[in-house]
Amino acid sequence: MQNRESIVIIGSGNVATFLAVSLYRAGHFIDTVFSRTRVNAQKLAKKVNARWTTDIGTIDPADAIWIFALTDQAIVDIVSRLDRRDCLMVHTAGSLPLNILSGCSDNYGVLYPLQTISSVSLPRSSDVPLCIEANNKEGLARIRTIAGQISRNIYDTDSDRRISMHLAAVFASNFTNHMYAIASEILRNGDTPFDIIKPLIRETADRALKYGPEESQTGPAVRNDQIIIKKHLDLLSSSPELNIIYRQLTGSIQSMAKVKPVDLCPEKYDMMQNFKEDLSRVKAFAFDVDGVFTDGSMLLSPDGELLRTMNIKDGYVIQLAVRKGYPVAIITGGNSGSVKKRFNMLGVQDIYLKSSKKLDDFNIFCNKYELEAGDVLYMGDDLPDRPVLEKAGFPVCPKDAVPEIKSISCYISDRNGGAGCVRDVVEQVMKAQGKWMDAESFIL
Repeated sequence: MQNRESIVIIGSGNVATFLAVSLYRAGHFIDTVFSRTRVNAQKLAKKVNARWTTDIGTIDPADAIWIFALTDQAIVDIVSRLDRRDCLMVHTAGSLPLNILSGCSDNYGVLYPLQTISSVSLPRSSDVPLCIEANNKEGLARIRTIAGQISRNIYDTDSDRRISMHLAAVFASNFTNHMYAIASEILRNGDTPFDIIKPLIRETADRALKYGPEESQTGPAVRNDQIIIKKHLDLLSSSPELNIIYRQLTGSIQSMAKVKPVDLCPEKYDMMQNFKEDLSRVKAFAFDVDGVFTDGSMLLSPDGELLRTMNIKDGYVIQLAVRKGYPVAIITGGNSGSVKKRFNMLGVQDIYLKSSKKLDDFNIFCNKYELEAGDVLYMGDDLPDRPVLEKAGFPVCPKDAVPEIKSISCYISDRNGGAGCVRDVVEQVMKAQGKWMDAESFIL
């Protein structure tokens, strides 16, 4: 064949195998296969009648095309130790810039297959989009030639567009497949085989390809069917992670479709997606104590009193909130004098101890300051807090709250109880309202 290139394959995984086999079948000479694992190097080399090595320093063909089909970090590690000015160096990564190869050669480029490639079955190479670029015309011509001999879908691109392509591919392939996995688990929990939705998956994909995904969107979110959405969320109440995913995807679909949710649960509907956007509406704070200001552990003093440890940063932000005029309530089932003393020292006057029905005390607090429930941010971590969280406009919780509380929270702090979760939410509110880091913030 014309323009028969000498190819060195660096790697032995799925992408390396796909390119090595495709180029070999197109008539190119696969000189060497390198892998850090001997067995893998031998296995791929045998398929393409090539030499193999686990020592990259032994590879010696001049003017070859080296194709790096490795993880991003492995590519960075290897090319930093190479200097082969006589060869055209090409990487296959979607997220690495072109110039990552500039240190090891004067001629370098990219051959990125925009396709999911698994070891189960290699895709038909002629259908795989190959995105190419190079640092000079000669290198680009060589890459275009070998790419065109294995695929009919060749795209000139650059590093910025390629990373966008890679991101889109993650959404279209990896994330979509994860949704299939979640669907499979839901079906399995209901004693239903995954086969039942295979026709639905095929029809959805075919419709999206034929008419476009935006025009093909169906389901309760785009219809704004609040009754079905509520039923689904109730079914997911015992699985906080899936509950949050469902809410976020529903909000994303409705945002793209410009659908505004009706008043089913207006303060909490969009959950974490709209939490930061809505913080300007917070007028007051209310908190549980144990598991929020503390890590939930207690010590028993010699005189029988339960002792707690609290985070000093949480204390600072509470006294700051009080000084800035926010009503602050502490609503706890405990009946400790030390708790009341601690919060009195921080300037908090509305302290509800021994609260057997927290919602009643929450309503008393709201009525005292003529607040709507939707104006209040409440943080709790366990089941007794649920009635208040369901009513408050901003239900939030620590990272280590119980699943039933996470599933109804509009924000889950990345900090545990007693580890700054109170500081986290109050600081976010003040920043959103332009009250953070002003002159008052530096006074104790």
